[in-house]
Amino acid sequence: MSVRPKSIVAMSLPNKPNPPQPKVAPHQLEELFRDYGSKIYGLALRTGLAPKDAEDGVQEVFLKVQRRISTFRGEAALSTWLYQVALNTLRDHRRKVVRQTRALDMSMVSDQAADPTFPTSAPSPEAEASRMERADLVREALDRLPEKFREVLVLRELQGLAYRDIARVLNVKQGTIESRIFRARERMAKELKRIGVER
Repeated sequence: MSVRPKSIVAMSLPNKPNPPQPKVAPHQLEELFRDYGSKIYGLALRTGLAPKDAEDGVQEVFLKVQRRISTFRGEAALSTWLYQVALNTLRDHRRKVVRQTRALDMSMVSDQAADPTFPTSAPSPEAEASRMERADLVREALDRLPEKFREVLVLRELQGLAYRDIARVLNVKQGTIESRIFRARERMAKELKRIGVER
């Protein structure tokens, strides 16, 4: 009994599952920017970029997201994937900026610029001056931390990510993140005490 070539091919080739489809379509990028643009801008500021450089960094992030959106498979939350792309991009952008100019003018970064939800009611000039001075000192202390400590503090304390999500963003074990955050808080407390900021 002869076997038709078609049957031989069918028997010799294993069935391959269809590749997973991306969970986010390219036309959703505008919505993605609207939902996460200000958060990524805040992340850029809090990792040590001045406002203009932070704006450029955000543009680089979303250009990279546009190129890589088809690689998102839904294995983690979209926000986790986005933060991973953003943090890697902002690292590179910050290093480029630092190479171009060693002195970043952090005094121009205000908490209101970093957080669009900051109250708009104007405090007294004295209170505002005191708040801005303290904010500048806190940012100075944060910027003095090693990058691995600064990043976990920003993601945990300022961006509000859970430990497991930070672990996914940085591609390390959750236990490592917990230890790193503990050490980062210790280092930050020492820096704040050194420059005379009461916690």
